[in-house]
Amino acid sequence: MKVDLHNHTVHSPDSSTTVRDAIDFALRSGLDGIAITDHNSVAGSLDGLKEASGRLVIVTGMEISTLQGHLLCFGLKEDVAKGMTMGETIEHVISKGGIAVPSHPFRMGTGAGRSVLQTVKVPALETVNGRNLNSNNRKAESFAKNAGIGSTGGSDSHSPSEVGRAYTVIEGDGLSAADVIDSIARGRTKGYGSGQGIGGGAKTLFKIVTEYFQRGRRHI
Repeated sequence: MKVDLHNHTVHSPDSSTTVRDAIDFALRSGLDGIAITDHNSVAGSLDGLKEASGRLVIVTGMEISTLQGHLLCFGLKEDVAKGMTMGETIEHVISKGGIAVPSHPFRMGTGAGRSVLQTVKVPALETVNGRNLNSNNRKAESFAKNAGIGSTGGSDSHSPSEVGRAYTVIEGDGLSAADVIDSIARGRTKGYGSGQGIGGGAKTLFKIVTEYFQRGRRHI
C-alpha cells in the first residue's frame, strides 16, 4: 500500500492546493491514501474525509510548529497548539490518541536536528521528503537506521502536481487509516520517492525565504 504522508492544502497559508485537487492528484498518481497535514490545523484532513467519499484512504493530522522544528502528527481529529517544545508536543499528541513523526528533520530552520532527535522518543522519522535536498533525506535515513526506528515518505506538497513525489509503503492491501497509523507506530513503514537536487532545492529555498520575510521574519 502506498500512502503520501505529507501534504498541504489551502488550509495552510503557503499552499494553493484545494482538498479536492489533493485527492484527485493522489488518485491519478496511483496512491492508495494520503495524509493531509496542514500547518497547525486538522481542518484540511477533516475536509478530506468528506471529499474522498471512500475513494482514497485519508489519514487525518497536521504539521505542528514546535519550538524545535516541525512535527507531523497522525490520527488527530482536533488541533494541538503550536509553540511547545517537541517533547511536550509529542506528549500532547499521544494524549489525544495520535502519533508523531519529525518532519524533514535535517532541514535548516524547520527541522529538529540531531541534538533534539536524540532527546525524543518517536516511532519513525520522515526520511524521504519531496521538497528536501536529497542530502538531507539521506541524513534522516541514516539517523533512523542507526536508531532502529521506522521511516516515512511524504511529498510535502504545496501545489497539486507535487502530490505523490514521495510516499510511504505499508505491507498489505485494503488497509484502513487506523491500520496505517498502527504500522507507523510499530516502525513497520518505509519511505520511498525522491527529494530535490541543487536546482530544485534552490527554487524551493527562494520561495521559503521570500514567504519568511513576507511574514515578518517568522516561520509558520
